[in-house]
Amino acid sequence: MKKVFIIIALFFSIQCFAQMETDTHVFWQPGAKLTFEMFQGATPDSAYVKKLSDLNIYHQIATGFWAALDVPDSKKGWKKGMMEKYYFCAAMEKGNSFFIVRDSTELKYAQLLWDICEVATRISRRNLDQSVTSINEGLDKPANGAISIVYMTCLNDGRQFGKEVTYALIDKVITTHDETEYQKFRSQIDELLQQLEAYATTEEEIRRLISDTPDKGYMLAPTLNPDSKGRGTIRY
Repeated sequence: MKKVFIIIALFFSIQCFAQMETDTHVFWQPGAKLTFEMFQGATPDSAYVKKLSDLNIYHQIATGFWAALDVPDSKKGWKKGMMEKYYFCAAMEKGNSFFIVRDSTELKYAQLLWDICEVATRISRRNLDQSVTSINEGLDKPANGAISIVYMTCLNDGRQFGKEVTYALIDKVITTHDETEYQKFRSQIDELLQQLEAYATTEEEIRRLISDTPDKGYMLAPTLNPDSKGRGTIRY
């Protein structure tokens, strides 16, 4: 019986750390590691490959900072004190990611780019949490609409960080293959992941963003979620 219990416990432990993905995307989670098999994009035409190769870039990873803000779907919900819900996650699009040179160096660069995207989501969550706490300071109860007020600002804080650090990594590491610089970036991002661990992406967020369906009693905030397809959830 003891052996059976251990096997069952091990099974559920493995399930807890299973990588969340769909046919088209992989989603960042604690302990998430990219593999060569996740890069399913066809090698593009030779002109594009040459352009990348001339820059000493030998892979492409298509990462996306997905985001959505849900709000109560009725005045009654707002009056009852239902609070807005926000969801962020770092996604990697399989079909638009590929290797020109398939080796461990390019894979570790791609992993670092993906980790940067996760740090960006954590910065947005932290800033949202701090901003809303500041708004609610001294109030008898949380202010309705506080999250909506600061949502886009905090979302863009994280995205701006991700953009700036990604460009710096491409310039100082990916195009130069400078191992010393890579180790500096790797150490800095690992430190940020640890410092911001309380703001890590959750399975709830990923499932909400995959389904593109708000919880019962909620709807997408109509003016704060426009994407290129008009669905509401921001996926780029």
